[in-house]
Amino acid sequence: MNICVFGAASVTIDKKYTDAVEEMGEHLAKRGYNLVYGSGSTGNMGAAARGFKKGGGKTHGVIPNFFKEDLNEFVDFNCDKMTFTESMRERKAVMEREADAFIITPGGIGTFEEFFEVLTLKQLGRHRKPIVIYNINGYYDNMIAAMEHSIGEGFIRPTCNTLYKVFNDLDGMIEYIENDDMNGMTLHDFK
Repeated sequence: MNICVFGAASVTIDKKYTDAVEEMGEHLAKRGYNLVYGSGSTGNMGAAARGFKKGGGKTHGVIPNFFKEDLNEFVDFNCDKMTFTESMRERKAVMEREADAFIITPGGIGTFEEFFEVLTLKQLGRHRKPIVIYNINGYYDNMIAAMEHSIGEGFIRPTCNTLYKVFNDLDGMIEYIENDDMNGMTLHDFK
């Protein structure tokens, strides 16, 4: 199984996040999973790759060509497999296609966008892959509250909450990834 991990590439984030993501990656790799990610060498992306490598997993980095020219120092070129794309949009499409499940670790604008894209695609029935928010140190509490507010105001159907799960523990997260069946729901349950 290939796990796509989305998360920050920032070098300024607190070590409590990168340590937890590295531990997660190692734990998943020891269970036989491999990583698909944005090929970052820093932040939570770099931590995920280090963890998967430490646990014996394989890494598949996906980056746009312009990273080689403009952001070379932030790219992990030591992946087991590298895919170069023409755009960020194509990058996400490759990661979405290659992944069997998605884990959203703490991140910024790009991570939010990646989460909402895979969530929207799942809501529209384009995939049935598990989506997990790894809520390290309560990082996503405010985003989760915003989702609940939107549900309360009628902008999002309550069934949307069944399309992803929030965890702060690895065992619960893995159990969900390995057994999620969307509770038998179909596209019509979300419209």
